Amino acid sequence: MGLPSLPSSLPTINLCSKGRVLVRVDMNVPINRDSGEILDEYRIEAHSRTIKHLVDSGLPVVVVTHQGRPGDPEFVSLEMHAKVLSKYLGMEVHFVDDVMGPKAREEISRLRPGEVLMLDNLRFISEEVIEGEPQKLANTYLVRRLAPLFNYFILDAFATAHRSQPSIVGFPYVLPSCMGLIMESEVNALGKVLSTRGVSTVLIAGGAKVPETVKAIKALLSKNLVSKVLVGGLVGQLFLALRHGNNKLLSNVKVDQGTVNDAMDIMKLFNDKVVLPVDSVQPDGKVVEPSNAQSMLDIGPGTIDLFSKYVATADIAIMTGPLGLVEVDQFAVGTRDVMRAMVDNAQFTVIGGGHTIMSARKFGLINRISHVSTGGRAFIQFLADPYLPGIKALELSKSRFWV
Repeated sequence: MGLPSLPSSLPTINLCSKGRVLVRVDMNVPINRDSGEILDEYRIEAHSRTIKHLVDSGLPVVVVTHQGRPGDPEFVSLEMHAKVLSKYLGMEVHFVDDVMGPKAREEISRLRPGEVLMLDNLRFISEEVIEGEPQKLANTYLVRRLAPLFNYFILDAFATAHRSQPSIVGFPYVLPSCMGLIMESEVNALGKVLSTRGVSTVLIAGGAKVPETVKAIKALLSKNLVSKVLVGGLVGQLFLALRHGNNKLLSNVKVDQGTVNDAMDIMKLFNDKVVLPVDSVQPDGKVVEPSNAQSMLDIGPGTIDLFSKYVATADIAIMTGPLGLVEVDQFAVGTRDVMRAMVDNAQFTVIGGGHTIMSARKFGLINRISHVSTGGRAFIQFLADPYLPGIKALELSKSRFWV
């Protein structure tokens, strides 16, 4: 089967030359659940490039992003994010604890050229979790209240471009829109992966976003775009639970029946391409076989050796999501050793996702990765089908406003 076709040229940031600019970034970063401290600043630092470019162009810049999901410990206000962004920009970033109310709109209207304002967490607005077509989402209160205050919309949130939500696809429907610098670099780099794909491409899939990852794995395997998939984290727990009939492992993973069915299909149709852990580390540090596991806080030494052998022979190695509870050093060994095998052996390496990037920085490997994607699930979904909702929204905006 042929490789997915790449999107045609999209509007770039240089087209946004004057007027007030709304920039959608993805500064959803790992947060310490106890202290509320930001654990890794990579995404904030990365997006500061786009914002700095706009500031240097003399534009008033309003930044919007989300953090966490309702009900999660990481679902917090963005005041800390604004302070961190100030550090990377070398200037004050104004912050308002409002998203689309009178307070936010007043601060936006008062913004001067070369100043930056960050609004609060987009997901404080219930509309932001709605998914639908751009025309429908352009009619949300979020878009209707904010869009008239701006001349341009810049989508720099590649990590959220796989979501068809108001802040991703609604604004491009009503405003001239273009890619930010991060979005542009992601599309170019991942396009290179597609166009120069070798005969052996290994995907290491872990983390906690199980439904999204399982869907992406199924799409990549269905299109014959990866040679092997090595699974760990909660994703690995799901596959192990189904393979061994281990209900204790299954109870640790919150998934619906659709995700279970997808995982079962993957094991039935692509059994020879999916590599499961052969041992796992328990909370007390003991290493046990999957059939006896109560949980999997890390992959065991047998799995590390197995995964490393597959990675060592790969032309391209891609990691999305850690293989264990990397916030705790004791359970970060598997992720560290497999990532080392990637950078030591594979010809081209890609990692993505907040906790994966945090891990690479922690292990001192970040500068040895060929491409560090700000996206987690977005980049593997891009490899399966580059026409993410955010990409399609930019193409629609191009046809409505730029052509």
